[in-house]
Amino acid sequence: MPTRTSNLHNPKETLALKPILPTQFWTFGNALSLLKSCQDPYILNALDEFLLFNRQLLMNASPFELKDSQQTLADDLKEVTLRTISYSVLQSNNIKDAKKTNAILGNLDVKEVLRIIVQTSKKVPERKIYDFEKLKSKLPDDREKYLESERILMYVNKILRERRIILKIVIELLNNKSNSFASSTIQNLGKELFLSKTYISSIIDSIKNSLAFIVNQPYQDDVSQNLNDLIVRETVLFVIDLCKVLIELTIQNPVIDNEITKQWFEFMGQNNFIANLAPYFKVQESFNLTQTLCTLISILFLDLENAFDHQNLITGNESSPETLNFMGDLTTFKALNSLISNPENSNSIILYGWSIILLRKLYFIQEVPKDPISAEFTKSFPAEEINFHINDLNARCVKLNVFEEINTLNESLKFDNLYSAILSTVLISALPLITLTPQVSRTVANVIKNCPNSVIEKFFENESFVNQIILSRAKFPVLLTPYLKLCAINGNFAYHEFNELKSFIQVFKKDHFEQLYKIDDENSDLVVLKSSIDVYPPFEAAKKLSLVLPEGTKAKILPTTSEDEILVTFLYKYNGWSFLGRIVQNISRSFNDQDEDKLDFIINVSDVLAKVAQDTDHISSVLESMSTYTDNSDIIEVLLRIFEQSLHSRKTQILESILGLLTHLTPQFSHRIWPYLSKSSLLSRNGKEGFITTIFGSIEMISGEYSFTISLIKFIDGLVQSCLTLKEDYPTKSKSMILMKFVNHLISIFESFTHCKFIKSYQKMEIGVLILDIFSNILASIYGVKKTTSDNKVTAVLNEVSVTILDTFLITKNEYSRSSLPIFLMIESLSSNLSVYELYDLSGFWYENWIRCGLSFSQLIISIRSLIEYKPSSFEREFFKKLPQLISTYSQYEPLRKDIIDVITILAKGTWEEQNKPSLLGHLGNDYSRVLLSCLIADLDNSLDDYRLKVSLYDFICSVLEGNQEGLAVLFSGRDVFGRSKEVEADDPTNKKGSLLSILKKNVKEIKYYPNSVSIHLLDALSLSYNSWNTIKENDEDCEFIDELINRIQLSLNDQPKSLDDYISKCYEQKIISKIAEILSLILFTTRNEQVKQKIKALIVSDKFIDIVKDKFIIKDYNPVLHSKVNELFEQFAPNLRLDQFTTTLGKRNRYGVSNVFNISLMDGLFGGNPKWPALRAQIMESSINIQYLSSQASITKSLGALLTVFCRRFSSSLTPNMLDLVHHLLKINYIEGIPSNLFDLIYQERIEVAFYLIYSMTHESGIKKQSKQIFEIIKVSLDLLSSSSLKFLASLSASSGNYKQLLRIIYCCLLISKDDEEILIEYFSVFKDLFDLIITKGTQVLLIDIQNEVYLQRNKGQIASSNGVRGVFSVETLHSKTDDLMLILSILKLYMGMNSSRNMKLEMARLINDNGTINALLSLYSLSHTIEVNDEHIFAQLSLMFIQELMTVELIAEKFISSGLYVVLVESPISTQIRAGGLSVTSGNQYHKLWINGILPIFIISLNKLGLSVIKEVCLGLQMFGKQIESCIESWSRDSSSIKITSSTVIETSQILLLYESLQSMNVEQFMRDQDLSHLKILPGLDTEGKRDEFIDYINNLLKHPKFLTSRVLPSSIDEQRIIEKGGVGYEKFVNNLIEEIRDLKEFLI
Repeated sequence: MPTRTSNLHNPKETLALKPILPTQFWTFGNALSLLKSCQDPYILNALDEFLLFNRQLLMNASPFELKDSQQTLADDLKEVTLRTISYSVLQSNNIKDAKKTNAILGNLDVKEVLRIIVQTSKKVPERKIYDFEKLKSKLPDDREKYLESERILMYVNKILRERRIILKIVIELLNNKSNSFASSTIQNLGKELFLSKTYISSIIDSIKNSLAFIVNQPYQDDVSQNLNDLIVRETVLFVIDLCKVLIELTIQNPVIDNEITKQWFEFMGQNNFIANLAPYFKVQESFNLTQTLCTLISILFLDLENAFDHQNLITGNESSPETLNFMGDLTTFKALNSLISNPENSNSIILYGWSIILLRKLYFIQEVPKDPISAEFTKSFPAEEINFHINDLNARCVKLNVFEEINTLNESLKFDNLYSAILSTVLISALPLITLTPQVSRTVANVIKNCPNSVIEKFFENESFVNQIILSRAKFPVLLTPYLKLCAINGNFAYHEFNELKSFIQVFKKDHFEQLYKIDDENSDLVVLKSSIDVYPPFEAAKKLSLVLPEGTKAKILPTTSEDEILVTFLYKYNGWSFLGRIVQNISRSFNDQDEDKLDFIINVSDVLAKVAQDTDHISSVLESMSTYTDNSDIIEVLLRIFEQSLHSRKTQILESILGLLTHLTPQFSHRIWPYLSKSSLLSRNGKEGFITTIFGSIEMISGEYSFTISLIKFIDGLVQSCLTLKEDYPTKSKSMILMKFVNHLISIFESFTHCKFIKSYQKMEIGVLILDIFSNILASIYGVKKTTSDNKVTAVLNEVSVTILDTFLITKNEYSRSSLPIFLMIESLSSNLSVYELYDLSGFWYENWIRCGLSFSQLIISIRSLIEYKPSSFEREFFKKLPQLISTYSQYEPLRKDIIDVITILAKGTWEEQNKPSLLGHLGNDYSRVLLSCLIADLDNSLDDYRLKVSLYDFICSVLEGNQEGLAVLFSGRDVFGRSKEVEADDPTNKKGSLLSILKKNVKEIKYYPNSVSIHLLDALSLSYNSWNTIKENDEDCEFIDELINRIQLSLNDQPKSLDDYISKCYEQKIISKIAEILSLILFTTRNEQVKQKIKALIVSDKFIDIVKDKFIIKDYNPVLHSKVNELFEQFAPNLRLDQFTTTLGKRNRYGVSNVFNISLMDGLFGGNPKWPALRAQIMESSINIQYLSSQASITKSLGALLTVFCRRFSSSLTPNMLDLVHHLLKINYIEGIPSNLFDLIYQERIEVAFYLIYSMTHESGIKKQSKQIFEIIKVSLDLLSSSSLKFLASLSASSGNYKQLLRIIYCCLLISKDDEEILIEYFSVFKDLFDLIITKGTQVLLIDIQNEVYLQRNKGQIASSNGVRGVFSVETLHSKTDDLMLILSILKLYMGMNSSRNMKLEMARLINDNGTINALLSLYSLSHTIEVNDEHIFAQLSLMFIQELMTVELIAEKFISSGLYVVLVESPISTQIRAGGLSVTSGNQYHKLWINGILPIFIISLNKLGLSVIKEVCLGLQMFGKQIESCIESWSRDSSSIKITSSTVIETSQILLLYESLQSMNVEQFMRDQDLSHLKILPGLDTEGKRDEFIDYINNLLKHPKFLTSRVLPSSIDEQRIIEKGGVGYEKFVNNLIEEIRDLKEFLI
């Protein structure tokens, strides 16, 4: 008898870790989940500890059974200790509820009850009615009673479920008792349970007692009907689990003795093998399962494999009674015989098994009469009596149809092959005694097919089974069914059997055949044909085809029951497949739906072919052989014809069988199936309803049996899978139409199946699971890869059906989607009726599959909805409404927690219009939001839990914080969001647990023990928590927590990855460092804790950290050749496809793996049959991992950059000189690496950004100028970068794109630092010259040319227009970028002009300016600058004038400007026309006034200052042209009190005019004008005579004498001044006083 296989695997070797200490959060549910799936050695060690702590409880067949009747609970008890673990009592009613619950359940350990209540209340806080909430009414307020009843119901449910969970743990321990991969603790506990006679006996007693409870059903009047029903349901499920435990215990258990065996059968005899208990089970399925399991247990106790008397002979005749099995113990044997042979016993299987044992006993007594045991039995139990019982039992078994009963039992237990293996022991024992009739062969085949492979092999090695095969083969084809049934057990066996059949049996008339043979000379038992004869296949009506047996064929004659007929077996070899094909052909030609033999044959042949297709690769050759004699068609066509005939006759068994065959043929023969479906009556055609609808509605819904529909759904799934291949076997449009009909049918079924009648309840859940699997497969295939055009998409055939599925579920209006109803009904039933699912589900797993599948499908379509930007659906709105039920289920049923939290995570992440997005908190309400928070805290604080759940919880927290669920985020931070009173707040236990942030920080302290794939999710949640103002506002950082982060970030592993797994691990490692840096930057940015600041500061300035940063900013192991090569190979492999078409789109955050870039599973389906695919697949996975490895490194650069940036902002004074090395290092990496692919863009940019922030922060720090060498190295590498092919400075500048801006800022900062260092400037003259050439001359030239070209181009097109405040030719973005670039270059130019440069440097600058045409370009820009305005400002006019001013500070360049016609351009340019017209001021033509005072006037002054008398003529002529504006400025001071306006701009303009006057006077301008015959020109109107100058002084003095009046006439010249004036106060007074002082200074120019 085989034992179960284990799910545990051998974990990788790991370092010894700190043991996990047990806590009050550890539950048996956690332990069961870990036993089933966990592979992490750290948690498994904790699991071992938990199991050892609870060993005694596990050894108890009635968990929580009361042992001390005097046990009580004190009312003021604060904690209870069980098995060294303390459980704190948080809520006042815990003790009271424990006592009441225990009184209801009775006979339980009250401490265990309290423990479970305490653990439950930590997740589900107690709901209370406070005094201020009580109703002011004379009527009784029953709300408190209702809440208490609700609590008790929940506690009872938890207690009784946990009792069953313990039994499930026992089953897992028993399964792993011999599993070498399991821990020694698990193996030893399993062995201890297995070898404990006491435990086995107590299990039987527990079953007996529980069934007695069910029979008595002591309903309690003082509790609700729901509670009474729950107790009974749970007791029934408890019995079922006890039976499953007992099955595990009795399989080949050496400790089972006669006493235990007798105990079991006495118990069975008391209730007639459970049959008498049927009326007491309200759910028939649960009774059937209980009875079935008890039958299996009885079979195990009979031990048919070993129940032989020779076993007792082996031990010797002197053996004590204790060593004899029941075959040798007369007392036990007779007792069993009495119990089993009882006339009331109708369990035919047990009767049959016992009849076999009796027969063995009879043979033993007869064969070994002298044996002491035989002698003893003969005296008290003579052979005649045994024979009588045998005959009686056989007659009863025949009457009860035992083999049909075995078949029915197997059908009930087919979900667990171990149970079929137990049943098979009855069949193996019976094989020597039975004749394989069609019914018996069907039973044997059905049981054996469902057994484990080891049992199947054992059958085929069994001598009796081999003899039965030989016998059934010899009867073929006279008897078709037995041989076909046996062959259908194994496909390989069937293939080889029918490849060459060696005999053919036929019925002949005795007289006729005597004329055809003679006796064989070699063997007188055989005869030989004297001439050839024709024998015909079955159902060969027209005798059209025969099998010719040639002369000399040997045969054997066998008698029949008829004297006139004989059976002749011909020894002749022929191909059995061809023979079967002809029979199928014959049946198709004369199809008769009333001929059971024909129908059975078709079913059997279909089953054989399906098994061959399933087990072998020879189905093509088999079908080819079967098509040999099918008359102008092939076997597939014949089978499809029979299928069509069966549709019309509605023979669902044939339809089901052929559908099963077609499902297995679809992968290879879809080209035959699609054309048939297009014309089949299976689907609707020409307005006629398809038979799929007819059969479902008219047959299955009435009968309650849905095997056809289930087979159809599996067939549709096969069709969908065939669409995910590259086969062009049928037009895509036609396939899509066929699939659409099928999918519409599935949708129709899904909308109604929950209301249908089912005789097999599990079929309901099976249908739901299978349909949702198909829908999920279709949707994931379409939307799980990058969106492309429909024609180009590899899954295009599924496009239309995918849209139909989405539209069916994702109705956007407020309508209720019928398709979603089953899912919501399931959710509604979860929180209260999960045990009902279990009662109705014989399989034991379909109900859980249905729940998980419904939740995962919901998760899928909600994520797709956001992905494809559908409008929010009623499906999602309804899901929000179901949140309370989901959270209630989460809090109570541990196996479903991950599935539930995953779907809520997706729900929270859904994209909505902000004003319409539903609130998680709003839908949960006060109570359920507290439950959610409590559950999260408890589960995150629970160290005995699966890491996968923790990952899901962390992801959920992230989705809440990212999904604008502000209410829930505030609740997570530990603050009240419901405005509750202090009384309520103080009494709320959730307030004592702290915020989620504190739990996350606590978990971080254990991060060294977590796998990296878990740690990253924890850190991600923590990062988002710190990034949310809701959480950081009221949290003080924990220094220990900070230390843990710092230690982790300093633990930088530089080992070289070697395998894909190593690279994946490295990705997680890199991402962890990234997230820690991100968290530290957020803390540093917000914290007020000085100790925390200093810790982080000490980290950042440390040499170790700088080395880490330097290392992490270097990209390692990127392989650009690999990616290009993979793309090329893929194009060669699939010429019509591109690899990027398989880019995955439904990936989850923070996951790394081989399928996280490309959808490998989809490609496996498409290309799996191509022999070249495995090699290409490996390269694609390698490329995928390489991309992810690069991405993880990029994330580090971004986060470390952010940390350094925050540090610069807050602690710039703490930056050390080694930071300059880091700046140089970052820029040097960029120069060396370049940008090998676009994936490097962000990394490249990040290095420059970080370098800029560092150098910028250090610019004004004392001591920085001492690092001149380092500064120069930065300048040099910056120049190298600007000149590099990766940065493409001039091209990027022209395109206003790239990374040059920050690099220019870095250069600016470095020049600002080193501009006064003459030694550096002289020593590295060539570098500074090249830098000037590239940035100032060439950079400026590129920008100016771009601007001019665009203006000319658009002017010619007549498209100069105004938009968004911009009048001109550029987009707003481009214009701003060009402006920023010019301003940045201007800033660098100012530094160059302000340098303490040598004359050689200035000569070089002048030469470069001249050679590159910069002067002409600037003059041209000014001349056309009137065409571009931004918010009524001529921005490029201002910039060109500013450039001119700066360049003219160098005398040589100033001379070149003059000689290039500077003043002509200033005077004649269109934009100067307004200025020359005069009358400009702040209130009139302000934009032109700015150009005048900030640009043109300063140029006049600079010209005189730099060139003196050499330009006096040009200056005078220029001033004369602007005379009107000069005169209007001077005269503005003379206006009357009502019109005079005093502005800072007027003062600046006046001071510049007066400065020009002073400069000209110092140069004796009047004499110069006379000498040039220009004395008639008015250069400075208003100041040209002494009288006017005196009047001007008088106006100024008059104003100064009346400061209040002067103050009242002050107007703002800028927005900043306007703010000062509007604000008033000290700032305004200071501004006015400064202005008055400046006005007073004007007189000094003229005195």
